[in-house]
Amino acid sequence: MDEDESFEKSSSSPSVTPEPDGMQESQLQINLELAPGTRLRVTLDSRAPDGSRLDQHTLLLENPAPIQTTLLQESVQLQVNHSRRGLSWAKFKSNVPLLLLAGVLVVYLITRLTGLAQFPIFFFTDEAIQPVMAADLIRDQFRGETGEFLPTFFKNGGQYNLSLSVYLQVIPTLLFGKSVFVTRAVSVLISMLAVLGVGLMLKNGFNSRAAWAGALLLTLTPAWFLHSRTAFETVLAVSFFAVFLYCYLMYRRGKTGYLYASVAFAALTFYSYSPGQIVILVTSILLLFSDLRYHWQQRKTILRGLGLALILAIPYLRFQVNHPGETLRHLQILDSYWVQDYTTAEKIKLFAQYYLGGLNPGYWYDPTPDGLVRHIMKGYSYLWLPGLPFVLLGLVISLMRIRKPDYRIVLASLLAAPVGSALAGLGITRLLFMVVPAALLGGIGFSTALEWLSARFHNRIPRERVFLGTSLLIFAAMSAAGLAMLRDALVNGPTWFDDYGLGGMQYGGEHLFSEIREYLDQYPNAEILLSPSWANGSDVIARFFFADPLPFSLGSVEDHLQQYIPIGPNEVFVLLPEEMELVKESRKFQAVETDHTVNYPNGQPGFYFTRLTYVDGAEAIFAAEREKRRVLQEETISMPDGSTARVAFSHLDMGSIDQAFDGDLYSLIRTYEANPFKINLSFAEARSMKGLRLRIGGVPSRVTVLTYGEGEALPRNFTVDSGESPVPQTVDIDFMQERQVTALQIEILNIRDLEPAHVHLWEIMLR
Repeated sequence: MDEDESFEKSSSSPSVTPEPDGMQESQLQINLELAPGTRLRVTLDSRAPDGSRLDQHTLLLENPAPIQTTLLQESVQLQVNHSRRGLSWAKFKSNVPLLLLAGVLVVYLITRLTGLAQFPIFFFTDEAIQPVMAADLIRDQFRGETGEFLPTFFKNGGQYNLSLSVYLQVIPTLLFGKSVFVTRAVSVLISMLAVLGVGLMLKNGFNSRAAWAGALLLTLTPAWFLHSRTAFETVLAVSFFAVFLYCYLMYRRGKTGYLYASVAFAALTFYSYSPGQIVILVTSILLLFSDLRYHWQQRKTILRGLGLALILAIPYLRFQVNHPGETLRHLQILDSYWVQDYTTAEKIKLFAQYYLGGLNPGYWYDPTPDGLVRHIMKGYSYLWLPGLPFVLLGLVISLMRIRKPDYRIVLASLLAAPVGSALAGLGITRLLFMVVPAALLGGIGFSTALEWLSARFHNRIPRERVFLGTSLLIFAAMSAAGLAMLRDALVNGPTWFDDYGLGGMQYGGEHLFSEIREYLDQYPNAEILLSPSWANGSDVIARFFFADPLPFSLGSVEDHLQQYIPIGPNEVFVLLPEEMELVKESRKFQAVETDHTVNYPNGQPGFYFTRLTYVDGAEAIFAAEREKRRVLQEETISMPDGSTARVAFSHLDMGSIDQAFDGDLYSLIRTYEANPFKINLSFAEARSMKGLRLRIGGVPSRVTVLTYGEGEALPRNFTVDSGESPVPQTVDIDFMQERQVTALQIEILNIRDLEPAHVHLWEIMLR
């Protein structure tokens, strides 16, 4: 009201008249008497039932101007009618966040199921083994290899690290058989839980109207995009972890019955993936102390939850009783520093280094990340780079509101996510849990930014229109980015990297075995020997595509290059490019005929179907080579203390002899065919020694050492036998007392193997 504000309100009365369709029309009539010279500004605000603003209109009244009152009445009538018409619009608008969240699920399924069998281009042994184990479980009437009914864990690569992922493949295997698409589709459908978990946490826990943004941010996360299209166990664990957090959040918000669901999903995370065991344990401990007072208030519910946890732990306890020591053995296979010869302080330092590395934004947002190429999308960081500002904003907000339990849950998951990887070294599959707190933080930051943007322009455009319009625009833009990522992966992904072998993409899988099947149809008498060196666990992958027994054999042509092995007329060698080069360079074959070639995605030959014929007199050539290799090679090497020594040693096909004395526990050397591995050391001056420490392979071995000392006519003999180990093992030779040694003769014998054989050695330490 301007200037003279005196006026008298004569009447103000609303009336409601029902309409035939059930809608109600509201009419509001206001009669005003204004003193001469009075100016009156009237602002009308129409709002939906949920309180959101529909429209705003301002009128200026001035006396004398009686028509203005009529204008006011008409305006009010129009505004009220607009409110009535806006009821359905308001209802739609209030449902937009939920509709967008549903839209995220549609985008997710499109970007995951499209071309699922074609990208990633590898079909890894860790994927193939799950339906293979499921088929074996069905065949053996649900008993494991030790006869255990419904075993808790299954072996993969010599270690018990599969569990829930095998059981999830049982019904699909029964219904559809073994299929790359079906195997991966099971993982995709489970992974939708991660998207739902993030979205529902933001919607129901943080009351965010932009909950869809966090779910869509997870959808666009490159590391999650790649791995959620595989059947790796880590995908299951991360998905169940997200739902665990959601259920716990609802319990913390007063819906105590959700605690039991939280316990159940914690158990699912635990049984899905071995690093998930420590992640869920650390998260639970953090949440226990974070909400200790609330837990005490809900102690009856907590006690029942603990009872449920104990019941769900029974399979794990049974496993520990039936397979004692497997947890330690698992760490040994991973070559974890926790089971190596480090001091406690060194182990803690390494843990801190790896842990902080897992929290380092540089690791997550570097567009050229380190790691195995099969776990990387070329040109993409592990986390979606455009989402970084929102993740940082969400982190700041969470730290500022740390007193609120909802935000503490997100921070607890953030702190726990790197723990599983920190035990054995950084790796994206072990660190994949980080995508959940990153998406939650990004969703918090995005929602805050969107609300701020809406408020910033509310004087010119209604706040709700800004919020809705911006939401739809960004949803469309992010969805388009997801579809563009999908296209890039399907079109360009096969040629992102040109290392298709064992250390790279391990390309082969369905394409290779389809070619083998067609070749056998064309040449039914062919005896195929397939090189196993293109992939880890190629025998498991072969069993995925063929029923037992396999119609071909797995083996390397290298055996035929080292010794004379007769070759039949129907034998066909499937050679890798590097093996083909060895065959040609050996000059031991007079005929090298290639019947068929399977190309890599870049068009280069990847697998050669080859028939070989030895040159005349091949047996004599091999015999002469064998005798020549029995003569020890000689070199002068530098010792760690700076002195030199003369060494004679068996022929090597990997590494150089000086690597056995360089102090590096991870530099490997290997004999070409000699067993035992002979190493004779001669010193210019006598050395004082108490013994030796060797790091050798895991097969049962016998280490024999002869010491030649000053003034001693005969050498002294020391022998130690070692058992089998899944990882390189340390063998100590104790000389019983300090001796002045001028020469050493060392023999490392693989007890189980006959010559020719490979003997592995990492280090010899003089003590």
